[in-house]
Amino acid sequence: MSPDSSRISNIVADRGPAKYFHGRTQILHDFNDLMNLAMTTEAGRTTMLIQGAPGAGKTALLEEMAIDAMKKRWSVFKINYDDLHDPVQMAQTLGKPYVSRKQTAVKADVKLLGAERIKEIAGDSSVPHILENMNPRKGVLLVLDEAQYVGRFFNTSNESAVASTLNKLHNGKVNHPIILLAAGLGMSKASFGDLGISRFKGGCFVELGALSKDSERAVIRDWLVKEGGAKGDPGPWVDAISQKTHGWPQHISAYGDAAAKQIQNDHGEMTSEGLEVVHRLGTERREAYYEQRAEKISRKERHSLARLFQNVSIEDGLDEKDIEEFLSREYGSAEARDLFKRAVECGILHSQKGAYTIPIPSMRTWLILNYARERIKIPRAPQSILSPPHERNSGVGSREF
Repeated sequence: MSPDSSRISNIVADRGPAKYFHGRTQILHDFNDLMNLAMTTEAGRTTMLIQGAPGAGKTALLEEMAIDAMKKRWSVFKINYDDLHDPVQMAQTLGKPYVSRKQTAVKADVKLLGAERIKEIAGDSSVPHILENMNPRKGVLLVLDEAQYVGRFFNTSNESAVASTLNKLHNGKVNHPIILLAAGLGMSKASFGDLGISRFKGGCFVELGALSKDSERAVIRDWLVKEGGAKGDPGPWVDAISQKTHGWPQHISAYGDAAAKQIQNDHGEMTSEGLEVVHRLGTERREAYYEQRAEKISRKERHSLARLFQNVSIEDGLDEKDIEEFLSREYGSAEARDLFKRAVECGILHSQKGAYTIPIPSMRTWLILNYARERIKIPRAPQSILSPPHERNSGVGSREF
C-alpha cells in the first residue's frame, strides 16, 4: 500500500516573505553599501532593480532588504506603479495629507488659510514635489514589487509623469536620501528603458537566479527541523529534497512545507514511506505551479516553445530575434511577438545576460516531456529549425540555432 498524503494540506505560503531565509549575501551587502552612500551623496540616491523569473524569491528578498533599511531607521514605504504618476495616491501611501494647488483656500477654525498655508500642510501637485517635501530623519526607501508593470505607461497619457518621477529618483534629484528598490519579471529592465531609465549604477541591477547549494540546504533544513520538528539527522532528507528543488525558492517552499507536515504527522520521525509522500506531493505542487505559469499559453503554443528549446541548454539560451523568427513561421510576425511577450510575462521564458531560456531545469523537462514529442498538425513551412537534421544540411533556407 502506498503512503497516504491525504492528511497533508495543499495550502502553501509560497508568496511574500520567506518563512526561512538564507543566502543572497552579496546582494544584501551591496544594498547596505548603497544606503550608506545615499546618506552622504547623490550617487547613492538611485534605483536598485532586481529582475527574476516567477518563484525566484524576489518578494522575499525585498522584505529582507526592507528589514535592513528599518534597522538603519530609514522610513520604508511599499508603493505601487500608480503612485508614480498620481500625487494623491503617493501622498496617501506616504501618510501625508493632500490638497491640490488649484484649491486656493480652506476653512479651519473659522479662519481662511491661504494657498501657501495649504501647500505647507497638505503637500503639492506632483509626485516629485510630494517626495521633496518629506523631510525624513534618515533615508527613505520606496519598495516597488511587480515592477514590470511600469511598462504599461509607455505611450499613454501618464508616460511623462511616470518618466519624470523615475528620472528624479534614479538620478538622485531629490533633496534627501532616497532609494527606489524595485523588483519584477524578466521584462522589467526593458520597461524602465522605455521610460528613459536605460542604465543602472554598478551593483544596482540584479538578475536573480537560484540559491546557492549551501543556502538551499540551509532553508530545507530549517523546514525539516524548525517547522517539522524532525528528530535525528535530517541530512538524508535534505539530500533527497535538494535533488528535486534545483535551488528554486518556490520549489523549496513547496517541498519543504510538504516535508514539515509529513514529519509532524509522523511525530518527528523521518521515514522512507514519509519521504515517498513528500516526493509525490512536491512533484504535484511543482507541476501545478508550471501549469499556472503557462495558463495564458495555449497547447499549440506550448508545443512550439517546447520544440524550439528541446535542444537548447539552460546555460546557452536564445536571442529574442531568433525566437521570434522561429515562431513567426507558424504564427506570423505579430502573433509571434505576442507569444514571446506572453511567455516572458508568465515566466516560461526569462532573460539572463541577454539570452532567453526556460529558467528552471524541471520546468524545461516538464515542457519538453509533455509537449515537444506530441504530434500535432501545423502549417507546412519552408526549410527551418523544424526540419530533420539531414534536411537542414541541404542548404535550402535552413538555419541552425
